[in-house]
Amino acid sequence: MVCWTCVAVWLAVGSVIAYFFFSKKNKKQVQIRKHDWKPDIVYLYQFPRAKSVPNLSPYCLKVETFLKANKIPYEVCTLLMGRSKYGLLPFIELNGEHIADSQIILHRLKTHFKVKPLPSPKDEALARTIERTTENHTAMVIYNFKIVGSSGSDYVNAMRMLPSLGLPEGMTPIIAPLVTRMIKSKISKRIATSIGEFSDEDFKLLLRKDLDTYRDLLAGKKFFFGDELSTADCTLFSQLATTIYIPVDNYAKNVIQDEYPELVTFCDNVRDKVFGEEFTEE
Repeated sequence: MVCWTCVAVWLAVGSVIAYFFFSKKNKKQVQIRKHDWKPDIVYLYQFPRAKSVPNLSPYCLKVETFLKANKIPYEVCTLLMGRSKYGLLPFIELNGEHIADSQIILHRLKTHFKVKPLPSPKDEALARTIERTTENHTAMVIYNFKIVGSSGSDYVNAMRMLPSLGLPEGMTPIIAPLVTRMIKSKISKRIATSIGEFSDEDFKLLLRKDLDTYRDLLAGKKFFFGDELSTADCTLFSQLATTIYIPVDNYAKNVIQDEYPELVTFCDNVRDKVFGEEFTEE
């Protein structure tokens, strides 16, 4: 006998997931959500918390890491359906203004809260290079292994991760296959558009070349520019942390953990300095 109530719930959840991955990302006017905002409080709109990391989205994690590292007062506002004017998460509201896209958010936060700049223009240029390389190249290579290239375990992985986003465990057997197909299709197209189409061996080469670069730039330091975090640290940490700290195996995670202990230590340093006990590794 069919439980039509359950079917309706599953269809509703499926609609939410479809909204996540197929909503158009055209610039649009948005209404401020926080009408009773307080001066100089950052309202951070992002995906729901996960169990093993504060957020499964590296871009949400990057912004929250930056806020915490610089002791900027903020409140987390969890969203399921809402998006920024660009159709993405995260976005922030600051003094009644909607600010979208993680790199724009960090720029505005640095300016508004007068975050101390790096010692030299050369350091600032290097930080910018690390940020853009991480998000425009390394992230795409990691996604190839973490999302597109996940084999028979992808269904199991989805089954394990969905409950951490607040979905009842009873729904995951139905939702997991849908989530898997949607994510793989969208991310595969994004990778091809961003950096091109490569063989599996070439992706492995590109991964190691990028990881070599970050390891060599760290050169034994705690963070890229010493003992204090920069936007470059927040950016790289967010991509690596959402790969190595989640309970999902993939080639990129194994390579980082087995061959790049310096980068694992780097992530641990950021995690412990910024989040402390809030960040629970599973």
